[in-house]
Amino acid sequence: MKPLYLIAGTDMAKIDATRSRLRARAESEAGTAALEVFEPSEGRGMPDHEALLNSIPAMSLMDSRRYLLADGVEKWRDRQLDPIAAAIAELPPDLTLVLIARAKAPPKLLKAVKAAGGEVHEFEAPKAREMPRTLVADAQRLGFRLDPAAARVLVDRMGANPVRLHNELERLALWAGNGGEVSAADLDEMIADTSEAAVWSLADALIEGNAATALQIGEQLISQGENVTGLIYGLASRLRGACAAAAKLEEGMAPAQVESSLKMHPYAAKQLVGRLRETDLADLRLATEALADLELWCRGAADYGDELALTLALNRACTQRA
Repeated sequence: MKPLYLIAGTDMAKIDATRSRLRARAESEAGTAALEVFEPSEGRGMPDHEALLNSIPAMSLMDSRRYLLADGVEKWRDRQLDPIAAAIAELPPDLTLVLIARAKAPPKLLKAVKAAGGEVHEFEAPKAREMPRTLVADAQRLGFRLDPAAARVLVDRMGANPVRLHNELERLALWAGNGGEVSAADLDEMIADTSEAAVWSLADALIEGNAATALQIGEQLISQGENVTGLIYGLASRLRGACAAAAKLEEGMAPAQVESSLKMHPYAAKQLVGRLRETDLADLRLATEALADLELWCRGAADYGDELALTLALNRACTQRA
């Protein structure tokens, strides 16, 4: 282990995997007590830089190397970065410091790490259009074959979040077995039991204006531990696609042409266009506006919690159409 590491980028799957490897190595070499982690409380805010600064020069009672890991340092500003940069330049010899930025690393921090001879790892998430090809390659490394059409279905249904897709690949690897194969048809059969499918069904309920179904699925997702802000991206993306398709149908474009114009798997496009035949474009726009308000509410624009905000937004998206 080197004295200093900076891990940065937008590919959360690779960042988490690197963090896990570093943590496992630290614990195997020096035990769990040798590793001290600094990270935001409940995923909010930033790691406590003052606590980290106090731990850097601390003497260890053990005859082993110490390890400090600070996750979420992309949120640090000059007030936190200046003393951290100064401390990085004079790390004690018995210490390894790991800094994780879940975005582009602050330039001041990157400069300080390089000046101190630290090791920098940058992981950028593939663009959405590149993700299916990446999934096929990752599946091969996991020991099974993922059909390209199935890879596109995964991205269409789950979005381009690398962590969620990597977790799904690991699940599929267990299902397929070493040397096995997963096709688009396989996904259609198995996806009904996943939370991703529930999100997909929730979007369909919003498109159809089915408030009872939308609220039921929303409660199910929350009970499974889904984060409301994480749901918004998938729902909003689906509704925006539905609005675009409905506008083309309203202009007189043939359903088959609308299906081929959508940037999604042909099967998913066909299903979407079929649902839109009984849906008004104005209704879809109202539902999209309700989701936009939900995003604002979850960023602190309302006094109630995220779960209640989700319930209100889903109900509004479906019932305000009358």
